[in-house]
Formats: sequence, structure tokens, C-alpha cells
Amino acid sequence: MNGTTAKAHLIELLLDPIRGCKGLYSYRQDLMHRVMAMPDRAVREHLEHLEQSHYPGT
Repeated sequence: MNGTTAKAHLIELLLDPIRGCKGLYSYRQDLMHRVMAMPDRAVREHLEHLEQSHYPGT
């Protein structure tokens, strides 16, 4: 998985549980900016952590 795909996957995993909540747009924008600024290695480490913790959707 390349860096961009990993970042998109991380964003989707983090946003999925709160879909439909009011005020999501500004939270989503903030989350996207934060994830996109992260180094690729950090994103992959976060994804691995979510998989190990059995996070829904992984």
C-alpha cells in the first residue's frame, strides 16, 4: 500500500464510526489535514495499531 492509499484508508477508518453526525464537515477537514501532514511511516504504524486492536473496519 503506497503512502497516499494508506492515508486515505486511515481517514476512512477514523471517519466511519461517526458518519451522519452533525458538525462532521469541519472535523473531517481537520482530520484530513492532520493525516496528510503525517509521514507515510507514521500512517502505516497507525494502521497497524488499529488492526492489532481489532478496530472496526480493519
